[in-house]
Amino acid sequence: MPSLKASPDKIQIIKQARKEKGWTIDNPMWLEFASKVIEPGRNWENAEVFASGVSLPTWKRFLKGDGIDASVFKAFCQVLGLNWQDVVERPLNFSPPTLGTSEIPNIPLFFARSGELITLTQKIEAGKSLVAITGMGGIGKTALAVQLAKALQPKFSQTLWYSFHLNTPQSISSLPASSAQTLLIFDGWDAILGGERGGQYRSGYENYGEYLRSLVQMNNSSCVILTSREQPEGLNALTTSSVEIFQLRGLEEDAIELFQYHRLIFNPSQRMLLVNKYGGNPLFLNMAANLINELFAGDVGEFLATDTIIAGEFTPLVIQWLEYISPLEQTLLKYLAKHPQGLTREEIQLQLNNYAATGNILVALLSLKRRALVETIKEITKERFFLHPVILKCVQRLF
Repeated sequence: MPSLKASPDKIQIIKQARKEKGWTIDNPMWLEFASKVIEPGRNWENAEVFASGVSLPTWKRFLKGDGIDASVFKAFCQVLGLNWQDVVERPLNFSPPTLGTSEIPNIPLFFARSGELITLTQKIEAGKSLVAITGMGGIGKTALAVQLAKALQPKFSQTLWYSFHLNTPQSISSLPASSAQTLLIFDGWDAILGGERGGQYRSGYENYGEYLRSLVQMNNSSCVILTSREQPEGLNALTTSSVEIFQLRGLEEDAIELFQYHRLIFNPSQRMLLVNKYGGNPLFLNMAANLINELFAGDVGEFLATDTIIAGEFTPLVIQWLEYISPLEQTLLKYLAKHPQGLTREEIQLQLNNYAATGNILVALLSLKRRALVETIKEITKERFFLHPVILKCVQRLF
């Protein structure tokens, strides 16, 4: 069986995530919930024997950074609220797999998004050669790309899936050249982003923007789908008739499927209150649902009565997202965290003009928006900038 282990520099993130949970290391809940991830159809509550490979010694080896079964490693990461791809150790001699044999990953849980799926399918059938699905972490970009790839697969002669989460290419030559009638999916493009500005390519990866441009300019009935937490620089300069930048929003009424999957007890108003509390983010809602089942017997109303967001589990993720932001972006986040209702661009400039030049403020605001750390809503003729509820809570805690 393939095994995985945490990167030494990520073990502290794992430890912090465990502490935020509030359970002791020996608490059987770790094993119970990991078993639910691996075999969700069984009742693991108060079990004496857990899913295959899940045990207390394995859990402790995972926390130490020792190698364990890959499926169990991923399950433990999910229980901690971490993306396993962000903490796993990469082999030094790793080389990307042959793209022609890459398979579309299997994501068994796919809630709602039928409208988005239809919209993007129609745009690609109408001739879009590049579709960039952007949005904050956990919003469901990869899940949507999987469903989109499956729907479009019969229309192309070949489909190539490449995960930047698993393999960050070291040179442009490791990426495929475009060929006729090819559907090419790049999942996790933000792995090569992370400069001083949102969407800026990391040092050594600047030519990847030109690579995308070359794919768009080839008129060979092919299509590129990429998912990225940050909107890559340069896409706006490409012809709008060929490129679709699709920002994925949170779930709304359609989150009922997720609630029903977790067997939560709720009424329509409680459902929408919980959705709004977590900004409709499927990852956050899944984690909140697990918490509600653990502490409130699945009763959404009882949880809402506490009038709080349990942000501890999300903090390690948000710390990763804030890794590359500039001091001015940090100042903007702190300021927006003091105004949960949001602010217009003019209000932000008025408050921060003594701190930085107007041009720099606008650049920082655009950068945060492209990093999916700031959201907007249009009110008549003006946009109001605000923080996602979980981002707001974590920023308040961190700063």
